[in-house]
Formats: sequence, C-alpha cells, structure tokens
Amino acid sequence: MAAAHVASDPTNMMRVAITGLGKAVPSRIVTNAEIAPQVGVSTDWIETRSGILERHYAAPEESTSSLSTTAALQALKVAQLDPENLSMVICATCTPDYILPGTASIIQDNIGATRAGAFDLNAACSGFVYALSIGASLIGTGAATSVMVVGADLLSRHLDFTDAMTAPLFGDAAAAVVLEADENAEPIQFEMGSDGSGLHQVLVPGGGSKLPADGDRFNPACMNVTMQGREVFRNAVRVMSELGARFGRDGFELMVAHQANRRILDECAVQIGVDRSKVYQNIERYGNTSAASIPLALCDAWAEGRLNPGDRLLMVAFGAGYTWGAARMNWTLPAPTEVAAALTPATGLAPARA
Repeated sequence: MAAAHVASDPTNMMRVAITGLGKAVPSRIVTNAEIAPQVGVSTDWIETRSGILERHYAAPEESTSSLSTTAALQALKVAQLDPENLSMVICATCTPDYILPGTASIIQDNIGATRAGAFDLNAACSGFVYALSIGASLIGTGAATSVMVVGADLLSRHLDFTDAMTAPLFGDAAAAVVLEADENAEPIQFEMGSDGSGLHQVLVPGGGSKLPADGDRFNPACMNVTMQGREVFRNAVRVMSELGARFGRDGFELMVAHQANRRILDECAVQIGVDRSKVYQNIERYGNTSAASIPLALCDAWAEGRLNPGDRLLMVAFGAGYTWGAARMNWTLPAPTEVAAALTPATGLAPARA
C-alpha cells in the first residue's frame, strides 16, 4: 500500500481545548432481535462478530443537519458560548443533507452562528479527527477564535438488508465539540494519512459524478454501502494499533477509537499492550456511527467520569478511502456535575462569554 501522511509540527503545536460537547441520537432503537431476521442471521451471530447489541435509526423527518443542530446546541450550552461568537462550523459527514449546499451551512443557520463560516468535510469514519485538526489549526493561526466541530452520519439510509456482513453494523448519530484557544492547555498533536488504493473496500458507488443518480445505468442499490469486511478489519487493526502505540508511547489514561467493531478495539488494546479498559467502548449501544463515532464516545466517556482534567487522551480513527487520523491532547473540561453547577436554573445557560 502506498500511503500519504500529514503530521503536526512539534515546534508549532496548537494550544486548544474542548470546552463543550453534545450528542444527538434518534429515539428509535433497533435491536439485534429486530435486524437479525431481516438479514438472515441470529442475534448471537451479530453480537459475536461485532459486539453490537443495538443501534439507532433516524426517523423519516430527521436528517444529518437536524441531529447535528441538537448536538451543536448542547455543546454551546456546556461551553457557555454565544453562537454569535463562533468563528467556524465544520461538519464531518459522508451523508450530507444535500449534494449542495453543505450541511455545515444549515447547522450554522440553525444554531444562530451568524458570524461563522461553514463547510463540510468527508473523510468517512476518520472525518471527526480531520475536522478537529482543521479547527485547531484555524485557531492556532489566529484565523478563528472558536470552532464548532460536528461529526454526523445517517448510514441507515444506505444499507442493503440482504447483506448480513454490513447491514447490522451501522447506526445513526451526531455529536459535536466546541474548540477554543487555551494558552494553559498542553499542545495538541495530530497525524493524518490516506491510501486511496483501498477505494473499493468500503464504498457507496452511486450518487456522485462517477455514477449519477439518473440514467439507464443507475440502480438504487448503488446507493448502499459495500464493504470487504476481512480486509477492512485487518487494515483497521494494523493502522489504529500503530497510531495508538506511537501517540501513546508516553502513556495515556484513555484511548477513544473509532467504534467500528468490538473485536477491532480489543485487538488494538492487545497490539498496543494496554489493558482493555483503557480503550473506550460504547459500540454495543450505537454500532458504527461513522464520523459521529469518536465525538459520541467522548460525550459518553465524559458523562461516565472516564475523562477528567489532566487526563491524557488519544483519539484514533480509520475509515473509507482509506483514511486515518490520530490526535493526542490533555483533557481540560471539568466533570459534568461541575459544568452543570455553572448553568443557571432559569435558562439552563450561564451568561455567554464574549
């Protein structure tokens, strides 16, 4: 495999902090008992191969932007930040509301970020780490003071329910973080890579300029995810383990990796040489939520008391493309109970900071 890499310069690392975070998952829960008969397997077969017990599917009236808006508003509330003070909204997604305009612009309007720029980014399951790196860079160069980074995907709209190897894996969700400059924060480091020779191993072939959604040669099935599971598994373990070992060589309290498969996460812990408890898992509740996976896990880990100020956090991702990315930072956000104490009972939001 020929791969390209981009890494942050250790002499010019960005001092930024996550000051707010939020999530949104659809209310409909789809258990293995519901999906197993559709794909022709047993519930145990799904759980054993993936670690997934249930996932959430969006309702017909829900969209990537609607879930993202809910998550972004939660993140602003935790950050105690007026949306008018946001400089940029970045949405990492491979399931946008429309081919154009970008979903980030819809989110920007929905949350009242009237002074912010907005754009989408598609790096599939690695998208959140990519978007986080761009947000941090914008702040580091002075081009932005605060950035909303959203990871969101509705892959339930692109599943073939005759494909037992793929259909049970994916769920829908959105999650968001607010990034702000913090001179007291430890510098954050990033690394991103890509290997386009993996193109056909995770693919939605239809709907783009290569195979537009019209004409005699278009088949609606071309809008569904296809995946060569064994190859993806092997490469995901290899790449995320290498990233985790390299970025975590000085030790860490928690690694939040892309939640693709429980066996991948367990094997990464073995390859890195750490206890399984150091590699956070919530895949059993949500399945693979693509770009939402890492920020969703951050939200849950923080709410569960797994992330506390001073903790060394690793984030590693691997996705279609192939793409991959890693980030290393020190967590600074106080526990949820301390944040809640700063919120006023009347409005649920403390006076916004300028």
